[in-house]
Amino acid sequence: MGVTLFDPLGTLVRLDVDGRADALPRSPDAWRQVNRAKASRVLGMSEPKRPEDLHPDNWEMHPDGDEILHLVEGDIDLVVEDESGEILLPLARGQSCVVERGTWHRLLLRAPSRLMFLTPAGGTRMRPHEV
Repeated sequence: MGVTLFDPLGTLVRLDVDGRADALPRSPDAWRQVNRAKASRVLGMSEPKRPEDLHPDNWEMHPDGDEILHLVEGDIDLVVEDESGEILLPLARGQSCVVERGTWHRLLLRAPSRLMFLTPAGGTRMRPHEV
């Protein structure tokens, strides 16, 4: 048929370097498949309801490419780290942003939300946020 229907909350879409898009049922194994394949990006959606759903106590960084975040609904704060310290950027419903490669960032949930992401496949680094 040439078309794949999928539930964006239950699926990760692996975008391969050759242009192929594979819809994978969301699971820990799907992330392993993404990391093993010649994927360049992963498209997905999350529905955080509690602050810990967004790992607010950890910084995240993608050395292999930029990440795109789109807040479909809700309220989330994006916190980025630069040489002057932490910068808090509120995201409101319908807003999008590009987190540049190599930028340490974390997300803080202000209200239950739906967040779409397009992120580099593999290579993500994490480190604890120290208070």
